[in-house]
Amino acid sequence: MQLSRWINKSGVDKLETDTAGVDKTGINKAKLKTTAEKLWNMPLVDVAIGGALCSLASVGMIAAAEGHSWKNLVPLIFTVVLLATALFFGARAGILGTVLAALFFATFLFGPTGSLSVTNDSARANLGWMLLIGIGFSFLFAPPSSGLRRH
Repeated sequence: MQLSRWINKSGVDKLETDTAGVDKTGINKAKLKTTAEKLWNMPLVDVAIGGALCSLASVGMIAAAEGHSWKNLVPLIFTVVLLATALFFGARAGILGTVLAALFFATFLFGPTGSLSVTNDSARANLGWMLLIGIGFSFLFAPPSSGLRRH
């Protein structure tokens, strides 16, 4: 890449190049695009996005169910979200989402709040079923490659 400097009529210092794909600041946009594509195609990005979406959905379910009589059923209802996560983002994202959701539910939804212990027997059993179903869905229904990289 060969750069040349010149000062235009208004006295502004200009930087130009004779290489295609490189702008006046010296940034190769083609190389930047391939770097972004490599980052996006990393499998860990799928896992992180899937885990984050499951975490946000679990926080939303906690807010919706707080104070209602059906809050013990939230983990079983949440398995639909876990299935969708496994189908779209892959097995690792489904497993991570299942574990994070179980931690959030145990800590913030079921008593004693702020602790991982769950005193209600049916809530504890439903958390166990959610873990079993969520991890099972992740292995059984996840595609070989995540939905973001399917062609």
